[in-house]
Amino acid sequence: MALIAALLPNPADRESLRAAAPPHEVLWAESWRELYRLVRRQPVSAAVADLHAETRKDGVLRVFRFAQRFPLTPVVVWGEMEGRELFRLGKAAASEVIVSRDADDRFLVAEILDSVLHDPLAELVDGRLEGRVGDEGRTLVHYAAEHIPLHVQVPDLSAAYGMSVSTLERRCERWGLPTPGRLLLWLRVLYGLRWLLEPGRSVESVAFQLGYSSGAAFRRAIKATIGGRPSPLRNQTGLERALESFLTECPGEAAQPVAAGG
Repeated sequence: MALIAALLPNPADRESLRAAAPPHEVLWAESWRELYRLVRRQPVSAAVADLHAETRKDGVLRVFRFAQRFPLTPVVVWGEMEGRELFRLGKAAASEVIVSRDADDRFLVAEILDSVLHDPLAELVDGRLEGRVGDEGRTLVHYAAEHIPLHVQVPDLSAAYGMSVSTLERRCERWGLPTPGRLLLWLRVLYGLRWLLEPGRSVESVAFQLGYSSGAAFRRAIKATIGGRPSPLRNQTGLERALESFLTECPGEAAQPVAAGG
């Protein structure tokens, strides 16, 4: 399940999005300003916005400004559009377009939403673990990564796999992974650093998205994993360096000692 922030003033459009969105949750905004606030304060995976949500304002310009502030958050543009607007939307970095005549086709709308709701960080981490950690371990990490925006905790992780926390800890050791708690800590930090690549986010807003009580708590999480402060890490190089540090704590099953007689 993902969170979608939506700016759709028309009740019929809202109903069309509701029909296509399950199993995802939709958060409703009443203006572009509120849409920005939702993306800053909630772990939103994508935004949907009516191009003409605010009359007498240039909707394409609003899309462009959104993409500047949140370049890693896909924005799907909805509504009536003429040829020139479609051309400008391409330059404004709109991820997808749903024109009004297609809005009632919930299967098409669902397909478009699914196309933008993939989890790039979960896929990135999984790709880097391939060849290092076995399939079972990678499946666990991928599941945990996908659920970081939903504030997954260790008991949630163990329950999802039908085992006790202690059994999950032993499995992580066998698979050459950090402990479940350490794994979730690392994934929160990696998510936070990726979110901080967006100019529209602050350390405090990212901390809130990750479930921390304050920006200071998130900074402590960074210090506990990679050290240092978040500001110098607000670039792709910083995220890559953090990922490399995480990988050093994931030696994989091949690095585990073989029991005598095994």
